[in-house]
Amino acid sequence: MFKGKKTTELLSQVKVFQGLERADLKMISDVCERIAFERGETLIRAGQFSPGLYILVKGEVKVLLPERLKGGKAHRPSEVNLNTLRQGDCFGEYSLLEKSPASASVVGAQAGEVLRIPEPGFNRIMADDRIGRTVYRNLLHILIKRLRKKEEELDLVLVAG
Repeated sequence: MFKGKKTTELLSQVKVFQGLERADLKMISDVCERIAFERGETLIRAGQFSPGLYILVKGEVKVLLPERLKGGKAHRPSEVNLNTLRQGDCFGEYSLLEKSPASASVVGAQAGEVLRIPEPGFNRIMADDRIGRTVYRNLLHILIKRLRKKEEELDLVLVAG
């Protein structure tokens, strides 16, 4: 899907940017950074602020809740795998939108590449009313879809258990 494509072309195929015009995508591509990552590399660490919005171009990442909870007072029996994200998926949005530290870590499940829109660039893009409305609407749809998928997974576990 993304192999050998320019940044603007990549962005045109990503759900979070659907409905934007070519000029908008060009503006977004101008602030993007391409970053390669290795399997096991942490891209976002729970408890730290996300440095930007990430778009997965190649590879796979896992979204993990840490074993130790914030403040270190309590802990989970083990790390919790919330989600596996693949090509075209975005992450880092929670921390950016809430302006708070990330609640989960994002770790490379296999080597790959991301586009990162650093926070200052993301904020400039979102300040444009038309672009901001489109991206927020798309993010809302993406997050709702993830939540519904997780609800279905939990229902299956509860029925089986």
